[in-house]
Amino acid sequence: MSYNFKTIKVIPAAAELINIILSKTQRKTPTVVHPGYAISRIRSFYMRKIKFCQETLNEKLLNILENFPKI
Repeated sequence: MSYNFKTIKVIPAAAELINIILSKTQRKTPTVVHPGYAISRIRSFYMRKIKFCQETLNEKLLNILENFPKI
């Protein structure tokens, strides 16, 4: 089995990867917390962001590992 190494995607640096994930999180989740919100609502707001960020990071890392050539 031969591999075409030119088709392998470039793996972003750690800072770049973090910026990509945080940017996607910012775009895909709500962004405004109002002062009158109950603490439980604020907590769930941030937990939703954290879970989304976790899932996105997991997807990115799995994608990197799956595209890595198996020698």
